[in-house]
Amino acid sequence: MSKTIVRIDQMSDGGINPETDITEDVLWTLHFDNDGGIRILGRNQMLMYLTSGTSPIKNVHSFKKWDIKTTQGNEIRTWVIVYDDHTHVQLINKDFYSLIANGHRNKEESVDLEKQEPEELDDINERGAVSKAIRQVQEEALAEKQQPITSSDEREKVDSFRDQVREDSKFQEFRDLIREDARPNPDAKGYDDKR
Repeated sequence: MSKTIVRIDQMSDGGINPETDITEDVLWTLHFDNDGGIRILGRNQMLMYLTSGTSPIKNVHSFKKWDIKTTQGNEIRTWVIVYDDHTHVQLINKDFYSLIANGHRNKEESVDLEKQEPEELDDINERGAVSKAIRQVQEEALAEKQQPITSSDEREKVDSFRDQVREDSKFQEFRDLIREDARPNPDAKGYDDKR
């Protein structure tokens, strides 16, 4: 769809979508410039291209063609797009067509990026050097995380000290004293009721 869309016809009686072989209630025929041919799209395909073409990305809930008659008798076609967040926009033909073309272009680019190797992505990405530096720092941080903080000699000293503290009877006496102090006083009768 790198060609320019010059007209979109809505087939309200529906038909069989040639790309999916599914019968749909409404189909849209896209006409391209310079005898570029036609393409028939179903509702889901139109929604997908409109969503992809919207910037910043918003999910398109629905869209509708409006034919407006002016008081002078002229007829103007506009397209209304309703997004999932209940906002809407009304576009003239030219803007609606460019939105669909932009959505198609974005879909093609995302498919192309999925097929490429990670090294090739760095060259294409506008922030290739920055992305590469970020990835390198993240890999270094991960490598540092995997290395133990304490050496094996320090680990042995810590373990022996921990065992010594556990075996020390003075520590056990101290723990018993704290436990005894935390118990409620048997002579306490509670707070006085001053009401």
